[in-house]
Amino acid sequence: MKKQRPTIPIAEWKLATHLEATRQIQNQKCVPAYGCYCEFCFNLKHSLKIVLPEELQHQLTRVGVVLEHPTELYEFESDEIGSCIRVVYHVVGKILEGPCQWKSTELGKMLMYFTIRKQPYLSLVVLPQSLSHDKAPVLNNESAGELVRIDLRLVIPNEVMLNNVPTLA
Repeated sequence: MKKQRPTIPIAEWKLATHLEATRQIQNQKCVPAYGCYCEFCFNLKHSLKIVLPEELQHQLTRVGVVLEHPTELYEFESDEIGSCIRVVYHVVGKILEGPCQWKSTELGKMLMYFTIRKQPYLSLVVLPQSLSHDKAPVLNNESAGELVRIDLRLVIPNEVMLNNVPTLA
C-alpha cells in the first residue's frame, strides 16, 4: 500500500495524507476519547455508520481515519429530537485546498463549519491542528506532514440510538 494518498476530497476540502503516519496517531492513549467506554461513547461508536453518509465514511476511511476511534467526542446538547455531538478525527498530511475555516465578525474570529445536510444535521470543518487549542494527538514524525483536524458536528436522532445500538452488557 502506498504511504501517501494525494488529493482525497473531504466535503469541500482536498487533502494529501501520509497513511503510515496517520495510522500511528490513530487511537493514541493521550487523546480524550481513548479507551472511553461510557454509555455515550459506546452508543456513538455503534451509530456512526448509520448517521454518517456513505460517501463521507468512504472519504474518511480513504484518508486513514478509523471511524470507531475518534480523537475526541462529546455531547454538547440534547433534546427530544436527539443528541448534538462533536466528533474530531486527525490525519497526517496537508490541506491542498478548501474554504477558509475562519470568519472575522464583530465578536472576533469564528470557526466556520460546512453544512453537509440539514436533517439530521451534519457539518464539518477541516483545519490544521496548529489552529486549534488541543494538544493531542502527538505527531512524532513531522517530516510526514502536519496534523490535520477533521471536526464534525452532527445530530444523532433518538430513534437511531434506541433502534440500532446494542445494549451494554
